[in-house]
Amino acid sequence: MFEKFTQKAIDVVQTAQNYAAQFCHSEVLPQHLLLGLVFQTKGVQAKILNFDKINFGELIIEVHNSAKINPEKTKKDAVQFSKSSREILELAVKLSNELNSKFIMPQHIALAILESKNSGAYKILKKFEIDEEKILPNLKRILDKSSDIKNIHPENNTENTQLLNINDFFKEKTISQILSNAQSKVSTSGYEIMGSEQILQSILENKDYKITNILEKYSITSDYVAEKLKEFKSRSAEFENSEKQIIFTPNAFQALLLALDYAKESGSVGISAEHVILGILKSKKGIAYKILSGAIGDISSFEDKVIKNKDDKIPETLAILRLAKEQARELNSNTVGTEIILLGILSYGSGIAADVLRRLGITLKDAKTEVQKLLKPENNKTEALSLSYSPRAKKILEVAYETAKEHKRSAIKSENILYGITKMPNCLAMQVLVNLGTDILEIQQGIKQQLLGGMEL
Repeated sequence: MFEKFTQKAIDVVQTAQNYAAQFCHSEVLPQHLLLGLVFQTKGVQAKILNFDKINFGELIIEVHNSAKINPEKTKKDAVQFSKSSREILELAVKLSNELNSKFIMPQHIALAILESKNSGAYKILKKFEIDEEKILPNLKRILDKSSDIKNIHPENNTENTQLLNINDFFKEKTISQILSNAQSKVSTSGYEIMGSEQILQSILENKDYKITNILEKYSITSDYVAEKLKEFKSRSAEFENSEKQIIFTPNAFQALLLALDYAKESGSVGISAEHVILGILKSKKGIAYKILSGAIGDISSFEDKVIKNKDDKIPETLAILRLAKEQARELNSNTVGTEIILLGILSYGSGIAADVLRRLGITLKDAKTEVQKLLKPENNKTEALSLSYSPRAKKILEVAYETAKEHKRSAIKSENILYGITKMPNCLAMQVLVNLGTDILEIQQGIKQQLLGGMEL
């Protein structure tokens, strides 16, 4: 169903699925789609849809109370889409066709919700007294102008990939420890929803975390945060973006998602307290962010200090992905697809993956030529902050993460990433490799031969 969804529309659906899992709801319902839509809609678009009038905290409570909790649901269970939510997504596809749009955007999902008057999402939306008569014509006008959307990366127009499950966090010992301590702080404070500030306090109270010692050098301690919290008269900053069950504020939720991204990108096989702090900083919203950024100053320098190994080197996976982003900018691409990650591996030049490719006669120059044949040149000049990973690129990093973790590796290495590429035979990276005369079997055999004792991946 998601083959024509833009990345932003996929983000809406993913957020809906994550909230349904977080609430232990049995299915992803239309109201979860509404929650994902409001969460992901910002700026002018939020004003056009009247979402700026919606209190996200109240919306969370409405959605949470609107569906049945399944007490038998385990953290490992994937949350399936209900019939009604599938109908809304199918209606979004239908509406995009009627409006001559080549792709399904978040606005199409919004329009589908507004036209599904019997859905739980529409009923909740009406409680916030939005001006439907004003929204609909403006929304259709925007969609009409957006019908000729261009410069979509080939891997952003692909088959459905498995969406991230927020419950994956609870498998991590460190995260469970942090959230358990933070939950006690929520109860003490009298709040019902966990915010980024409770997560920050929980981390700072554990002196065993590397990040706690680093933050102390910036004079950021548990006592410092407690004093700073007195300056916040309300938790409105937490809602700017707008086995105990935990409900998170939007920014705490976003910080945890970004923490998992950091873990994968830095080559870690687990989510640490460091990743959570970096996730908070990357979110650029919320109480904890305001406290941390005010004391840290140069966040980029702080990030490098946190992620470097004991020998003061950048982790292999992070180095590869940074080089991949440089390749994306050189090719004027806003998207880091699997083919760009392949170029990052070849640019790095060290490690098992680069050695395997070199033995197969794959060079950076030849691979780059093949990539240029596959990609259409994009009109807009690319800036570092506009880069995003394609769904398939994210999936490859997820495979690399899970593979390294399953085999108890100390870190994600280049061979795990290359193995992830071979697990997606239809990705652009494999197309490049096949065009250069190799195949999946040769690559996987090459990796195994390079690993000591022919160890399995």
